[in-house]
Amino acid sequence: MHKILANTVFLGKEIVNLTDCHSTNEVALSMVRSGLAKEGTVIITRKQIRGKGQRGSQWESQPGYNLTFSMVFFPTFLSIDEQFMLNMAVAIGIQEGLNRFVEGIKVKWPNDFFLDHQKLGGMLIENRLQGRFLESTVAGVGINVNQIDFKVENAISLKSISGDKFDLNEVLNEILERVEKQYLHLKNESFKSIMENYQKLLYLFGEWATYDDGEIFTGKIIGIGNYGHLEMCKQNGQVKSYELKQIRLIKKD
Repeated sequence: MHKILANTVFLGKEIVNLTDCHSTNEVALSMVRSGLAKEGTVIITRKQIRGKGQRGSQWESQPGYNLTFSMVFFPTFLSIDEQFMLNMAVAIGIQEGLNRFVEGIKVKWPNDFFLDHQKLGGMLIENRLQGRFLESTVAGVGINVNQIDFKVENAISLKSISGDKFDLNEVLNEILERVEKQYLHLKNESFKSIMENYQKLLYLFGEWATYDDGEIFTGKIIGIGNYGHLEMCKQNGQVKSYELKQIRLIKKD
């Protein structure tokens, strides 16, 4: 990928291109700790050897066919209690960017991107704290763009959906522009609209599905709590709130 600047105020104005690396998040976090990263710095690589996903999973990506990158933010205006607002803002921005190429993409709580019950990509947000506030955030993103063969069954790409080959720079720029827009909304304390928009984009929102929280049950997502918890209504009428590792989707009913 060549260095082409997005039409943004700060995000992507400094891009670090790497031929390969273990993890763009690891590189970004190291740069932040060393004081070498500005707000808006983007680290991108053609080949990520040990990309990290949620729950400690690995991210499979064919070198040169997909987007694997990390964005650096300094959201010192957010308290610890508000940190999931950043997750929501970034997720909305990524979804809006991808929606320029393929419509109907949903956000699977908390940080994956799905279309027709198949995974198109995901993100991993890692925060550093200072007292009661965020000090810095690295948002790592993996998006399947032109890869068509996957080892896992439910993976898809923009190309496998549409049949078209995409320019990686164009997809990246669309994402950066829209993530920056949502980040600036967040900075202006547009919390309510961000939460409402995130819930509108939620995969399986209001739909019955089978989940596992230690026991198998049928339930539906009814919202997101103030701390980013998933709020579920079980078929027996019980309403319960879950953190990340407390619940797992089994299948859509």
